[in-house]
Amino acid sequence: MELDIRTVVGGPLEVNTYVVGVGGSGECVLIDPGAEYATVEGAVCSRRVTAVLLTHAHFDHMLYARPWLERGAKLYVHEQDVPALADPALNMSGVIGAKLTLPEPDMILREGDVVREAGMELTVLHTPGHTPGSVCYQSGQVLFSGDTLFYRSYGRVDLPGGSNIQMALSLKRLMALDSGTIAYPGHGMKTKIAWERGQYQ
Repeated sequence: MELDIRTVVGGPLEVNTYVVGVGGSGECVLIDPGAEYATVEGAVCSRRVTAVLLTHAHFDHMLYARPWLERGAKLYVHEQDVPALADPALNMSGVIGAKLTLPEPDMILREGDVVREAGMELTVLHTPGHTPGSVCYQSGQVLFSGDTLFYRSYGRVDLPGGSNIQMALSLKRLMALDSGTIAYPGHGMKTKIAWERGQYQ
């Protein structure tokens, strides 16, 4: 199954919002809707957004989630990041002078769950370190890595709930994936496991 992946960069911290579907389908999902609604809507086109998938619950990755939820999209987040949805201190939205909150999720994720939306199956990898509930979503050799893995870098571990030890373990786990796996991160350019492997093993 080949995914149709459209990247929209936006928001105050230049987040990668991914519009993901299957070619020819009238449905898609959004991963980390931190980019402006109108810009993302242009990438969605006429498709129906069935779900919003968060890699973690920091404000910059969910800043524009609410309009999509109000249009009927289901909200997915890992169980350990659920508290941050309703707590501006945990989701860090005070950084931009806001008090961002989202409603309770429709689906609470755990390690190994499979998200079945818009004709796709995405497996949940629990990869804590940046936040307690950080996850990656995997479909074959495609990995949406959030703020766990960037090109030649990784997410901060000095924010509330961060852990250097957990991040190291999560990165080691990702390095065990197939070397051809392409990682689509929360910020910056995409990368490949083969390019990153030497740094974290």
